[in-house]
Amino acid sequence: MAPAPKYDQQTQQKMILQAAEQCINESSVTDFTMAKIARVAGLSMGSVYKFVQSKEDIVLALAYQSFVHVSKIFDQVLALPISTPEKILAISLIAPQKLQCFEFDYELQTYATNEAVIRKGSNYWTGKIIEASSRCESSFKLALTDGITSGELKDVPNLGEVIEEIIISGWAMTVGYEQVQRVQQTKQIIEGTDSLQQPLELGHPIIRSSVRLLNSYPWQKPLTNESLINIEQQLTALNLR
Repeated sequence: MAPAPKYDQQTQQKMILQAAEQCINESSVTDFTMAKIARVAGLSMGSVYKFVQSKEDIVLALAYQSFVHVSKIFDQVLALPISTPEKILAISLIAPQKLQCFEFDYELQTYATNEAVIRKGSNYWTGKIIEASSRCESSFKLALTDGITSGELKDVPNLGEVIEEIIISGWAMTVGYEQVQRVQQTKQIIEGTDSLQQPLELGHPIIRSSVRLLNSYPWQKPLTNESLINIEQQLTALNLR
């Protein structure tokens, strides 16, 4: 009879992903090796390949972990006792470091959404990424639907279209802002002095733009300066600001 494994499957997977995090921190999202992950984890290559089939799977597995972390924080914000437009805006006001799961989150998310990586990933880990992404989107849709159907938004002829508009335009603005800032701050990033981890001020241009966008819809209670202060207080109470 073969000897029982030293660690159960869940423990081995945790060890592999912790080793992968260490290896990526020491190199990059593209330069780590499976052999080093096995060595750092103290496991055989065979044990590693029971959970991941390739480097692409490692990237997707870590991205899934990051997605789950962010989703849990979003769920906290969407459960706050504030209006629906305030909840949407609150997402943009969360301190970036609170959303950070790994030091290399930005590079991880960029690489994990690359078509080549997704095509090379196993069905299991690509499925997990789809699951995490869908769960996050569903949370937003549910929060918006509940708010709109409860009467927060006036005269909505097509609920589905409005929800889709708000989600897409909101993500486009926040994610687009981050992309623009990273291009502008190339020098600081190279020097290691970029400040993208700092929370946005209430009067920041992207916040003002988000308020203008959200207030273009006929909410019963549009966003005001008092709304911004309320959001900041709620996020501070959750230690997310």
